[in-house]
Amino acid sequence: MIVNTFPGGGEISTAHIRPHITATRDAVSRAEILGLLGQAGQLSRSEIAKRLGLGPATVTAQIRKLMTDGYVRELAADSRAGAGRPRVPVELIPDAAFVIGISVRPTSLLAVTMLIDGTITNAATVDFDPSEAVVSQFCAVVGAQRAALEHPQRVVAIGISVSGAVDQALSTVRISTTLNWQDFNLGAELQRQVNIPVFVSNDLFALATREVSFGLGHDKDDFLLLGLGYGVGLGIVNHRKVFGGSGGSSTEFGHMSVDPQGPLCVCGNRGCLQVYAGLAEMLRNSAIGEAEGTISALKAALATDTGELHAFLADIGHRLGRSVGGVVNLLGIGTIMVTGETTELWDALAGGFQRGLAESVLNFLRPLDITIKAWTDAEGAVGAAGLALHNAISLNVPLQTWPAHVPPEIQAHQQAPKTSAAESPHSI
Repeated sequence: MIVNTFPGGGEISTAHIRPHITATRDAVSRAEILGLLGQAGQLSRSEIAKRLGLGPATVTAQIRKLMTDGYVRELAADSRAGAGRPRVPVELIPDAAFVIGISVRPTSLLAVTMLIDGTITNAATVDFDPSEAVVSQFCAVVGAQRAALEHPQRVVAIGISVSGAVDQALSTVRISTTLNWQDFNLGAELQRQVNIPVFVSNDLFALATREVSFGLGHDKDDFLLLGLGYGVGLGIVNHRKVFGGSGGSSTEFGHMSVDPQGPLCVCGNRGCLQVYAGLAEMLRNSAIGEAEGTISALKAALATDTGELHAFLADIGHRLGRSVGGVVNLLGIGTIMVTGETTELWDALAGGFQRGLAESVLNFLRPLDITIKAWTDAEGAVGAAGLALHNAISLNVPLQTWPAHVPPEIQAHQQAPKTSAAESPHSI
């Protein structure tokens, strides 16, 4: 058991949080089947096996499990398939369950409620103060999302994506430089309040998990997901599994030191990618004058720039390219997807990024397959919802076992509970 003591005597303990369970290959297959049915609609077991490259016995067993859990139903046999056994399609029951995804930003929380077929039924953005009454603010957001549902008891899991180092086994934020959090057991505290499974993850891990089950993973078994925003991260997918460190820790690409004599990072090291390519750091260091602080202002400045600003961004792209190139060589993975708020500036970053890759990637690993994924404000929350759904399926969370009423703590979502010391994390 881990106990963190906070100023004022409050404590956050891991004693009541669930133990970490590593998803089995069967569990991952269930999530992939669910994602495929959400995209393709009705499919037979043989069609599912062919599209996902799974064995017929695996598909049959996992469909049976999904039907038992109430996520999938079997339809009438289709005799038009020709001679032999009739084609028996299956389909999702889209409103059998809901998941809530929350993306955490330095000044706001963006939440979505999602059906199991990926349909977003509700989305909202609220102001956020990461320094105090943190759990109360999350309770209010969860309460508002559940209050909008006709059947709030069908919410089976909550996913939260955070920029930073996260111990996903315990849903504990170890360090987040963008939020100024350290050793904060957010998942345990929120789960106690709302009585629903809560999964806290590094934002890139959440997005990569969603891509495996519901996106790029349907076509690629191995890929890198480079996230550029207020945090800098890299999700690694190998053999359709998102890589996580020992004990469920997230990978910290943004805290690779690219210059030992560089600026001091809040993590304690010097010259991390974060101090160059983090969005807040990029805007602050770009010296764009009075309009400093927004991407739109930086884009406007680029339109009239005579060269200095373009060179500044090209240098950042070059650092990123060389760093990603090293990962490509290490893992032998040549498919890269780039996402995040900073992709709005990709035209200015791309030249340096490609130059960095050209200087570092081994010849036999070329050409690389690079895709820039359009970013919307909801992407982080949708990624968190996808992670919640993936984990609910993987960990066999049953349907409709939670209280039919909305717990009092979140019924009054417009009235924040009294702040306690345990609701606020350690500052870095």
